[in-house]
Amino acid sequence: MNGSKRTGWMAWPPVVFLVVFFVVPTGIVMSYSVLERDFYGQVRPHFSLDGWRQAIDPITLSVLSRSVTLALCVTFSCLVLGYPCALALARVGLPWRRYWAVLISFPLVTSLLLRIYGWMNLLPLEWRGTIWAVGLVMSVNYLPFMLLPLLKSLEGMDRDMVHAATDLGATSWQTFRLVTWPLTRPGAIAGCALVFIPSTGDYLVPHFFGEGRFNVLGTLIVQQFMERRNWPYAAASSLWLLALVCVPLLLWLGASRLHPALTGKMWDNVDE
Repeated sequence: MNGSKRTGWMAWPPVVFLVVFFVVPTGIVMSYSVLERDFYGQVRPHFSLDGWRQAIDPITLSVLSRSVTLALCVTFSCLVLGYPCALALARVGLPWRRYWAVLISFPLVTSLLLRIYGWMNLLPLEWRGTIWAVGLVMSVNYLPFMLLPLLKSLEGMDRDMVHAATDLGATSWQTFRLVTWPLTRPGAIAGCALVFIPSTGDYLVPHFFGEGRFNVLGTLIVQQFMERRNWPYAAASSLWLLALVCVPLLLWLGASRLHPALTGKMWDNVDE
């Protein structure tokens, strides 16, 4: 008890950080979403639901649907591309594996804007303004966020269970489905979260490659805040984006408590 009291103060810095940089800004955005906007774009301190009426109209819901679809496609493509790469890297010797992991992580230390301009020079001009080009560039940008958690899970996996499944006559697909996938599911879930969350609100890639031909939530929010000065509508749309991130996470946390097998905990009590 005394030890916990002495170390309890260590929890306060992250709590204060979350309150100052997450709870307070979220409260400010929520307050803007229910205020009134005048003709000149100024926010007046009068209660109004006009911002929310715009945020639930068919146009905004179509943008919301497009953003979710794009984020899901990017997440799925990263998962499909990342799993074979992670499986191949897991079979490489440790020194070379570290070398490749550094190379994979290297784009993350470079400017995203620089990478976007590089892709603008690589892709054909006729691809500009298509959602396929946006999805391709986003998938390449977020692939390391999927690959590294998968690699970490594969490194910590008990290889004897894979060998045992093979010795018992399981095919490669059966071994992956019944052994490798359940053991590496936490890494896959972490990778999906790391890709899906920023993909829903990505602004730079849709802005440069979409060329204004279609909107996603990120571009819509920036347009309403910076260009059209409709802050209540932009704030309400931002809360849509927050809900896209928080609601799935809360549902997942609740489901993982009821079904531990979803997080790979089904193997924790397996006797050796």
